[in-house]
Amino acid sequence: MRIAILEDDPARALRLEQMLALGGHDTARFREGRALMQALRSEPCALLLLAWEIPGIPARDVLLWIRRALGGALPVMVLGGRGGEAHIAECIALGADAVVPAPVRGAELAARVQALLRRVPAPRRDRLELGPYRFALDERRAFVGGRQVRLSPKEFELAVLLFRHAGQLLLRRAVELAVWRCAMPRGSRTLDSHLSRLRAKLALQPRNGVRLSSVYATGCRLDLVMPAVAPADALAAASVVASDAAPIAASEPADTPAGAGRPERGSRSRGDASGAAR
Repeated sequence: MRIAILEDDPARALRLEQMLALGGHDTARFREGRALMQALRSEPCALLLLAWEIPGIPARDVLLWIRRALGGALPVMVLGGRGGEAHIAECIALGADAVVPAPVRGAELAARVQALLRRVPAPRRDRLELGPYRFALDERRAFVGGRQVRLSPKEFELAVLLFRHAGQLLLRRAVELAVWRCAMPRGSRTLDSHLSRLRAKLALQPRNGVRLSSVYATGCRLDLVMPAVAPADALAAASVVASDAAPIAASEPADTPAGAGRPERGSRSRGDASGAAR
């Protein structure tokens, strides 16, 4: 579901885009009102998040134009502003459907977005597949190489979140709000421990075509990579994990390359040859 964002501040825009993406929404960001108005003439969207303090055309004039040109079909949520009863009343009188004064809180914003979008039925997605990985969303079951892997409820939600946004950096706070519905205290290792368990249980390694990385103090990302072994070997490794939910590190450390700790074939003969030369 496509949502337009009119916000010129890069940091605030990134937080909004991240939150909406985690909710399954596509976003289109605009930095000033003129570009937004031109786009809305030909590209429909389901909702507009309108920052009150923007350069160029004032937000109140953008809102007035939307109601005159597009009528009431497009829900508009105003973000920020002075706050207080007078500001909220002014925005609603101009045609806003919702007003979220500063500071904008993530959980409240997500709830208000969902409330405005309830009139539009979301497309049903009962399955998520990527390489040897498959998630039955309705049944909340995970499969690797065709075999089921037992995950806790939060592990399942986190895994689906990662696979839905493969290749994207997910901000730590946004992940916490999406999975745990709250921001964790500073220094909490809850997310890190869940990522570690997922890496082991689902064999999230290059040999299965993916790599799970943590970005210090920022977030995490699941990247698609070329498998390091043949597909048959990758599925066999996944089957071992799926059969008893044991970490892949039980036989080989997850962060250690397959050949680490063993001399390369032919290394001794090269050493002997160099010694003989001396």
